[in-house]
Amino acid sequence: MTKTCCVIFIALSASITSVNAQELSAQEIMEQMDSRYDGDSGIADYTMILIDRRDRQRTRELKQYRLDDGEDSKYLVQFESPADIRGTSYLNFDWDDVDRDDDSWLYLPSLQRVKRLANNDTSDSFLGSDFTYADINGYEIEWYDFSFINQSDIIEGQDCWVIEAIPKPEFKERAEDSTGYSRFHVWIRKDNFVQIQGQAWELRGNRIKYFTGTDVVLIDNVWTVQRRQAVTTRNGRREHTSVLQVIDAQYNVDISEDTFTTENMQRGLN
Repeated sequence: MTKTCCVIFIALSASITSVNAQELSAQEIMEQMDSRYDGDSGIADYTMILIDRRDRQRTRELKQYRLDDGEDSKYLVQFESPADIRGTSYLNFDWDDVDRDDDSWLYLPSLQRVKRLANNDTSDSFLGSDFTYADINGYEIEWYDFSFINQSDIIEGQDCWVIEAIPKPEFKERAEDSTGYSRFHVWIRKDNFVQIQGQAWELRGNRIKYFTGTDVVLIDNVWTVQRRQAVTTRNGRREHTSVLQVIDAQYNVDISEDTFTTENMQRGLN
């Protein structure tokens, strides 16, 4: 695996002793998080709640399919409701090779065509939410230098490392184009290496995003964050909030390779 901080299916089942944990560098902690066990495949149902600054809410239902192909991974997200977004789908091929950009496609039923996303499109909002495509896909570890902000911060009763990620000079332009962020901080639990909090600084608009992950449980021996929230602020004021709530998740299930094709995006899933 070469990516971390992926919003959906964040999980890890490996653990190490507290003595060894104290000796880890920030880089090693991020690599431990990245090498998490998340099964060879997964299917999950989500509710997405979009909340504007006046606390008005819109709710969407979606399903995600994931299949590992060696060190590479394929993801398909399909929106099931409401009617105005039903059938919209997003397909991503996450290549292990750090020098190879992901391949991503978006299908919009209203246009009846599949659009291939360029690398700099991944910093855009994921279908009107506070999550970007890059938040969904994850970030390349090799692009960043990591350092400790705090080696012990208690969040909801859990001891966490707080780590800052800043793009390496040779990857700065590529990282910023891909994510839209100049830097980010992550809070990682010491007991299971699950990220439960984050903060990201946008390159434009004087915006800061705040991420939280709660309801962390074991499902099929995979640590699963059941509720993810992203809050976008501008000049210290909340602009918008998005919540991703897991309704059901299964791992190591049979999924056909044919699921992950642009043709299937247009046909839809039954």
